[in-house]
Amino acid sequence: MIAARTALLNEIAARLDRIPEPCSIAMGGTVSLAAMGLVDDVAISEDGGVTVTLCLTDAACVHFGAMQRFIADELSKLPGISNVQVVQTLDKLWTPDRVRA
Repeated sequence: MIAARTALLNEIAARLDRIPEPCSIAMGGTVSLAAMGLVDDVAISEDGGVTVTLCLTDAACVHFGAMQRFIADELSKLPGISNVQVVQTLDKLWTPDRVRA
């Protein structure tokens, strides 16, 4: 069970690393959500529910709704996932040191 959970977490991480961050597209230098440091946490419940917590660059990000839908659509394609919830942390602030080199 642990190996399957680890494999699923790895696949989720890989998918999040392929989803572009909307503002980077507009700036002409596409960066993934993961590389931008927006993915704060991924949790999988016993029933296959996945919660992705994002730490956004702006708490009032106009793209949050679209990111929620896109992430949910992408992760829902994975076997073993029953539902996807994407939430925003308000306990932390995004800072540039979160960007992956």
